[in-house]
Amino acid sequence: TKDGECVTVVTTKDASSLQEISNEYNANLVIGADGMNSKVRQCLHNAPPGTWSSNCVKSTKFQPKTYTSPASFLRIKVLQLPPQFEIPDANGKPPLKTFSQDIYAIRSVNTGPRTFLSLGLLPMKDNEAVRPTNIITRPDHGIWKITNGKSMREYFQQAFPRFNFQEGGLISNQEWDRFAKAEGTRFPPCQYSPGLAVWDESGRSGVALVGDSIHAFSPDIGQGVNAGLMDVVCLDRALAGFDDVESGNDNDTTATDKTKKQTTSTTLEANLQRYQKQHAPEIAALIRLARFGAPYQYKQPHRADRALRLVWTANVAMRLLLNKVSFGVIQPPCIILSQNEDLTFRQVMRRADRTTALLKTIVLAGLTLWAKRRFGLALFRALP
Repeated sequence: TKDGECVTVVTTKDASSLQEISNEYNANLVIGADGMNSKVRQCLHNAPPGTWSSNCVKSTKFQPKTYTSPASFLRIKVLQLPPQFEIPDANGKPPLKTFSQDIYAIRSVNTGPRTFLSLGLLPMKDNEAVRPTNIITRPDHGIWKITNGKSMREYFQQAFPRFNFQEGGLISNQEWDRFAKAEGTRFPPCQYSPGLAVWDESGRSGVALVGDSIHAFSPDIGQGVNAGLMDVVCLDRALAGFDDVESGNDNDTTATDKTKKQTTSTTLEANLQRYQKQHAPEIAALIRLARFGAPYQYKQPHRADRALRLVWTANVAMRLLLNKVSFGVIQPPCIILSQNEDLTFRQVMRRADRTTALLKTIVLAGLTLWAKRRFGLALFRALP
């Protein structure tokens, strides 16, 4: 709620004990960083007309825009493997010893839509630590129907026959039991909130959103933490009076100008306006990147997934090839561009869109030439 020149926050549950309580806190600026199901964002969406300044974005802008990507709603849970475990060789050669700093993807012998499994291991710093192994599947996979450790161990032994998953083998019975009973979690859909901030009529109090409260997506582009931290950086720049919150450029160079900026009564309003105006398009571009960047890296095994993965792979390969033969004039795929720390998400998607426009033009020109040769010029002369 808004009260004069401050924002009043009313909590109904204690964060640690979850007991029903009622606390009130007053602040000039409230920052909502409470996750993809943000209560702060919901309050802004449900705010009665006139609660905030008429210069703010409409309350409907705090209703998240949601999109489904091929990685949305995949289920994941983690199996703990011992440190430096060995991968047996199928040809009788010495086994491969694993190291924490390396990435591994171990595929099962099962290849069916509901039986294929992949053991995914990401790099770690401690070579003596237990290796968490990601198991990521479609929700209809067979492992989600197994609830006891013995059956799960037998299932994995059949899927990965090289490993010793027998009783007393590589993984303990306790770990198999824990893994079988674990519900895991699901990847979220790609969503973002067009609204990032509000302020009152006085311009002295307001609310801003950062992190998952304004964007959420599956982890395939590896930008979740980076995007959340960048929200904080951009909000900090806005509150400090920077003209460009994305790059950090500030055209006000004199100490007097900066002092005036921070003492005027409308400073908070102007700064939150700048955060809303400049950072909202960046969030929209981030979600586009999340939808199209690398959604098939989990090798989803449904037949439709396999067909679409071939299309996605061909698109990426073609863009990489065009980038090479054009000596960099044609941009590489957006997932490659996103690794350039000097580019914003908007710049990444703009460059990818230019390549898309070029490819569409080439295809359209090719179809036009084919049609002219196939049907002759009479058809084209007859068109208005």
